Amino acid sequence: MSITLRPYFKDKTRFHVDMQIEHPTTELPLRKRIVAPAGFDERQAQRWGEKELEKWFKTFALPSPREEEQAASTPTKSAPRERCELTFEGFYRERFEPTYVRFQRHATQTGYDTLWRNHLSSLGSMPLRAIDIHKIDKLKTELADKGLGATTINLILSKLAKMLRWALHRQLIAGLPLIEFVKTSPKTRPHYSGEQLDELRNALAKLAPEDVVVFILGFECGMRTGEIAALRWSDVDMSKRLIAVSRSQFRGKEGPCKGTVGDVGITQTLFDALLRLERRGPRVLYRCSQHTKWAYAEHSEHSVKVAFHRLQRVVKFDLTGLHILRHSGITYLADQGEDVYTVQAFARHARLQTTQGYIHQSKKRLASKAARTFDGNRPATPGN
Repeated sequence: MSITLRPYFKDKTRFHVDMQIEHPTTELPLRKRIVAPAGFDERQAQRWGEKELEKWFKTFALPSPREEEQAASTPTKSAPRERCELTFEGFYRERFEPTYVRFQRHATQTGYDTLWRNHLSSLGSMPLRAIDIHKIDKLKTELADKGLGATTINLILSKLAKMLRWALHRQLIAGLPLIEFVKTSPKTRPHYSGEQLDELRNALAKLAPEDVVVFILGFECGMRTGEIAALRWSDVDMSKRLIAVSRSQFRGKEGPCKGTVGDVGITQTLFDALLRLERRGPRVLYRCSQHTKWAYAEHSEHSVKVAFHRLQRVVKFDLTGLHILRHSGITYLADQGEDVYTVQAFARHARLQTTQGYIHQSKKRLASKAARTFDGNRPATPGN
């Protein structure tokens, strides 16, 4: 048994208690994470966690001889055979998919379906309760043998962990096996430098008003491709200069947006660009090309990406997805020294840890900026 304390990422004044034990009968490693009550210091949180660990362990304690005799003399109904022998595939198809996956965003549904068909189905014939740390280690080895990278393997393991937690909460399994993720190197997100952004801004004069709005929404508002395609005039409040980002488009279907539903501010550049747009319907942006038989039609994810490609061709940049603008906008704010909560609000990240990745990426540039600050104020430095 062990207890580990660490600051709770949602509230640094509280402690996250990580408890690990070994099941007394199956000897499987079990793990449980809980948050200590507010106001506890580290010592109080440690003592509270020890009591919680003792309570948790007692739920797995073996019965006494007297309790065993009483249980033997009391007739009990045997559990249904189907539940005892529930396979992982049966769990996914009959329980998890119809009651959890179907209520998620369309992109999330597609992600689960793809991961199941390509990777997790190899565990399908195995009893759900038989999935332990050894089976998970074997799965990691098989995924690595396929040539998958560490990030992809961790994504698959995180989905598997979600399934097992869901099963645990519904008492389909006795405990949660320990899942060890693969160590990865810090991910560098592609983004444009200040000079490249200036080139893109200078080239906007050569584009149609709709293409200009696509660039500004991606960079200055941090909106994703599907969110730009699904944007409606009813989401835009020109008087308050706010855009409510609540919906997204994925493969032709509209649904809730990724991350946190929230507002983004309208900059003066975007305000002027929106005034130049002709309102052709409920959507903000429309397209007109040979693919629409020269009639105005609503944008798709692909057509929004093509609109950005027109700008990239003008400045002779490599053609990429629109997400590079979102990365550039978040990185720009981080490089300017904005606090992490301001950057999180702009990016609408559900988890602060995601935003902190951009802050860490900007540390080198911020360190150089700090050195230049000292160089500019050298006379005020003691000893000079």
